[in-house]
Amino acid sequence: MNNLLLVCLLGGVGATLRYALAKWNGTLPWGILLGNTLAATVATVALTGQVSVVLVSGLAGGLSTFSTLIAQTSGLWVASKAKAVANLALNLAIPSTVSFGFGLLAATLLK
Repeated sequence: MNNLLLVCLLGGVGATLRYALAKWNGTLPWGILLGNTLAATVATVALTGQVSVVLVSGLAGGLSTFSTLIAQTSGLWVASKAKAVANLALNLAIPSTVSFGFGLLAATLLK
């Protein structure tokens, strides 16, 4: 299958997952945090194989949600500045930490 077509299809899958996850709200928008964490993990794992461009550009690109993160954080800022800061901090810290962990695990297993 053509890589461009595969990127487009996986982007649609990622965006659909992001849309579904965005509905999971509580004290903070947990679904977007999970979506960003999954996208960072997919990107890290994909970089160890031959399908990295397709997975990172398609699935992880559709799943990651910077614009939704900023929109939700702006909404939280109006209601509670502490929640907005917590949301932004968690969305920066957790995906990068999980991604780093998976990267270390992949590097260890691929030795």
